[in-house]
Amino acid sequence: MDKLEQAKKTFEEGIKLFQKKNFKEAQIYFEKTLEIAPNSSPTLENLSKSYLETKDYDKAEKTLKYFISLNKEDDLIAYKLLYEIYSTTNNYYELKKITKDAINKNKFDNELHLKSRLFYPSFFNTSDEIKETRNSFLREIEKMLCDENLPVLNLSKHRLKPSNFELIFDGHDNLELSKKLVKLYKKIYPELSKISDFSIKKNKKIKIGFISQFFTNHSIMKIYKGIIYKLNKDIFDVFVFHSDKTLPGSSFKEINESVVLYNFENIILPKNFHDKVNIIREKSLDILFYPDIHLSTNLYYLTHVKLAKFHITSIGHADTTGNDNIDFFLSSELMETDGYQNRYSEKVLLTKHLPMYYYRPKVTIELKKDDLVKKNIYSCPQNLIKMHPDFDVVLKKILQKDKKAKIIFIKDEKGMLDKLVFERLKKIVPEHIDRINFIDRLTPENFIHHCGMASVILSPFWVGSGNTFMDSMYYGTPTITKPSNYSRGLVAAAAYKQMQIINPPIVNNTEDYVDKAVEIANSNNLELKMYYKEQANKYLYENLKAIGELENIFKLIVK
Repeated sequence: MDKLEQAKKTFEEGIKLFQKKNFKEAQIYFEKTLEIAPNSSPTLENLSKSYLETKDYDKAEKTLKYFISLNKEDDLIAYKLLYEIYSTTNNYYELKKITKDAINKNKFDNELHLKSRLFYPSFFNTSDEIKETRNSFLREIEKMLCDENLPVLNLSKHRLKPSNFELIFDGHDNLELSKKLVKLYKKIYPELSKISDFSIKKNKKIKIGFISQFFTNHSIMKIYKGIIYKLNKDIFDVFVFHSDKTLPGSSFKEINESVVLYNFENIILPKNFHDKVNIIREKSLDILFYPDIHLSTNLYYLTHVKLAKFHITSIGHADTTGNDNIDFFLSSELMETDGYQNRYSEKVLLTKHLPMYYYRPKVTIELKKDDLVKKNIYSCPQNLIKMHPDFDVVLKKILQKDKKAKIIFIKDEKGMLDKLVFERLKKIVPEHIDRINFIDRLTPENFIHHCGMASVILSPFWVGSGNTFMDSMYYGTPTITKPSNYSRGLVAAAAYKQMQIINPPIVNNTEDYVDKAVEIANSNNLELKMYYKEQANKYLYENLKAIGELENIFKLIVK
């Protein structure tokens, strides 16, 4: 058998193993193929893909760079896969380099061209890095707004992930940048401006729709299902719109099986953008409620089209949209600070309570008393995308002040951010890194138990605890929070106010944050936990007063 035939046979065995998802074994055969035919494009491509499947990003990167160095006409896939690696690993600078090279060589199609220029990282090592990246991103947006030859896309075929999602976590005011992004999205999708307006007939009852991709096993479902269920159906006709991308799960099953009990209608929207528009418009809604604008790429661009008399968003993704098609932002007097309206493009509506009806969590087996009195356990069980570099100094000072402190994080779903956060902390507190642990992801019930076993919960800066705070109050574990001027960092402080907590652990600066955390973590705080739990049961969970407030607000809007 000659070498060419041997390479072909070895490659085919690798493909068979790849198709069976035996990626490690497939790599062996592809590597053997390259020993015989080192410049084989199909082998380089599939070896890179198999490395990506096993998260061997360094090997994949090295293989793809070699592929590109060969200057082959079919190396487009190498550029695309490198983009995938750099976006997954948050390697912003390499991503920008490969993007510039690919665009100059005409290696990206229109979608990837725009996608790469709109990429915004979800992780930074320093605050200065945030400022530098943010300024660079703003310059890129302005350049694209002035580009008369900017590619355009079709909404039903290519939907770009809105960069606004990541921007919320970097600690800056996003109003003006969001307005520019809205203009840019309309430029990329000119068909948005061509969708005609429409008139809505007078309804006997107020028709209100709730639209989200995450009415399933997700925090959005936990925060908003109570409003859907509890609105007075003698006054409101309620519709719930799901994305075709909504994942199955016990909560999705629940909301689908609750239509008779709570008298509302579930609608799963189709894939085609214009079909989505038509189906929502057919309901002639008075109000369309977007709980979480920017979380779903699949539904985001609907926010640019008139689908109801009035459009409302709220604290599911607590940031202004910059979109003049969104009329109102639903917030609370407990959350907003002086000059709040200046931070929103929407008119802000304020309730006296948190704008949610949150069901008290259910567990099958209660923790024992001994589990609730452990000391020196500091848990920060938040999504790691919230780990702003400014917060690192808190962790460092806690570890320095409390020699018995153990700080616990929960690994991220993709297994990438936990590695990045760990490496950043290792540089800051190398002598204490053995007291920082990242645990595997937990079931909903075990998450609640984890919060209960913690001595204290740490809420990060800028985007703090929301759903985590609500769940943690099942056992009453105190959360330390340092509020900002933005609603995205004010939910925990607002919840303490609603709970009527005396001397809540709300702090104004880093030193007070550390002192309060260490004080609580070293106290016999079972009595404190019981007090918080009692107040949560009285004032936080299943708050019908919030439903009454929301009903009055919705009626005033439509009046």
